[in-house]
Amino acid sequence: MSQGPSLGRRRTDASPLGEALPLEEAFVALTDGVLVTGPDGRVASANPAAFRLLGEDRLVGRSFDDLLLVSGAATVQETEGHVVRRAWFPREERMGVLEIVSTRIGARGRIHTVRDVTSQAELLRLKEDFLLQVAHELRTPIAALTASLDLLHQDALTMDRAELGHMVGTLRRSGLRLEHLVENLLDAGSIEAGTFQVRTTPTSVRHALAEALVFVEPHMEAREQRMVTAIGPSADRVLADPRRTAQVLSNLIGNASKYSPERTAITLSTRSVDGFVDVAVTDEGPGIPLDEQPRLFQRFYRSREVREAAGGLGLGLTICRAIVQAQGGDIRIDSRPGEGTSVHFTVPKARELAEEASGR
Repeated sequence: MSQGPSLGRRRTDASPLGEALPLEEAFVALTDGVLVTGPDGRVASANPAAFRLLGEDRLVGRSFDDLLLVSGAATVQETEGHVVRRAWFPREERMGVLEIVSTRIGARGRIHTVRDVTSQAELLRLKEDFLLQVAHELRTPIAALTASLDLLHQDALTMDRAELGHMVGTLRRSGLRLEHLVENLLDAGSIEAGTFQVRTTPTSVRHALAEALVFVEPHMEAREQRMVTAIGPSADRVLADPRRTAQVLSNLIGNASKYSPERTAITLSTRSVDGFVDVAVTDEGPGIPLDEQPRLFQRFYRSREVREAAGGLGLGLTICRAIVQAQGGDIRIDSRPGEGTSVHFTVPKARELAEEASGR
């Protein structure tokens, strides 16, 4: 798209930008659009970014309020001499957002800045959706806890041992689910604050899996799903934070269970790769579209293919990546629509690192 003539040739004698060349060069280089309108509301000058953001080939001499995106913009804030508007425009698979700020400069007219705030608007939308999801995710275990406690309060003395055991099991599962949710929320905050830490020690993948299954087995049992393991003897011992590694596995297996059909298998397998153990959690779910996979590790993001089918906060993979990378490994997704999903992460092998540290 043409960006029109240079800023200097577009300026009029009434332009308030001044004659200093360095200032003009700065306006030309800005990624935000800048336009100046005279007392009549017509554009006196504009930088190249304004042409690009507004999608126009010609700006100088046109009425600012009659420009395509400006005319459809909604006012979100207005004070004396200062107006902020938002305009929406098609951008890839979602709507983009422009923020247009108009400031009066005395009797000479106005200066307008145009900024693409699509990413900020998307983050705000995701945060609002996240808060709703937090409330929804917390409500279920809290409701189960309340109902079970009410029954115990009324009938504990008359319940037989089997009923009492079932009720205590329900309470424990609800408590564990709350613990898991709160732990993820706290970890998301520490990652954002830059205070997230792991404490590595020699441990085993089998041990971490046993700890993870405490959290996810009830959900798998409710969906009649089975856990399949293929952990080789030479691909078990790792140098990792045992609790954090269990957290990674519980998040990955929980996702696999949530997004897979009932009565399917979830497989955990390990193999040795160049001093690391590669751990893979594989499901028989719908798979993930290729265009979405690069965004899956972003905070609050959930695939459009599954967000309506199952709940979730969109934090699990973000936390998994932080844990894996802090332990010196990497994490990736291998998925094709209709063919299931495998999430691979690597952990340093404990024995080889110990040998290296001792100089052998």
